Amino acid sequence: MTSAPLSQQRLLIDLQRLDSQLARLTHERKHLPVLERIEATVQQLKLNRRRAVVAAAALDEAQANAKTREEEVDQVVHRAQVLRERLSSGAAPARELTAIQSEIDQLGRRQAVLEEAQIAAMEQLEAARTEVDAAAAEEKEIRAGGRELTAARDADFARLDAEIADARGKRNDLAAAIGDALLAEYEAVRKSTGGLGAVALHGRRVEGGGVEISPQEYARIAAAPQDRVIHAEENDVIVVRMED
Repeated sequence: MTSAPLSQQRLLIDLQRLDSQLARLTHERKHLPVLERIEATVQQLKLNRRRAVVAAAALDEAQANAKTREEEVDQVVHRAQVLRERLSSGAAPARELTAIQSEIDQLGRRQAVLEEAQIAAMEQLEAARTEVDAAAAEEKEIRAGGRELTAARDADFARLDAEIADARGKRNDLAAAIGDALLAEYEAVRKSTGGLGAVALHGRRVEGGGVEISPQEYARIAAAPQDRVIHAEENDVIVVRMED
């Protein structure tokens, strides 16, 4: 079994505190609330882009439809104008006057129908333009909000990175003061438990958890030499005695 001066073993408790701090800071960095908000903003932007694509397609269709309706009205108006000029010129044979006037009347009714369709097409065009503008305005708003969130994330990252760097520096300095064999044992335990390498024992009370070990466990630990590295029976964590 590993042996190390009790003073060295007690350094493991300080090392564990730094490791726990680093784990907490790393977890905090990965799970910042602002990151979820940024992801939600990205999804919102994707939805908006789909909306903008649909709106742009609808606008193209509405523009084409409005142009078609305008051309139809222009054709009818032009044809009616030609007939009126022919009718008023007196050049048309008398037998054709009734037919010309009948066609002019039909064109008038046709023009009224086409103008109603043209008005509807213009309304659709206006609605399509409004939707395109709304999608563009929403994208601008989303991007502005995204820039604010990114700035907040970067500020949090800078703060946490500084704390992590400071804790890592302290850990490196402290680890250098611990014997290789003891440090390796601590690291092995910490790896097997997912982060917990050593706990401090004050009498029968385990620091941090308010848990007391059993009398039998305490007797086993108390009977061991001071330089003996003790492991808990339940989970193999190193138990560091904090009282001489």
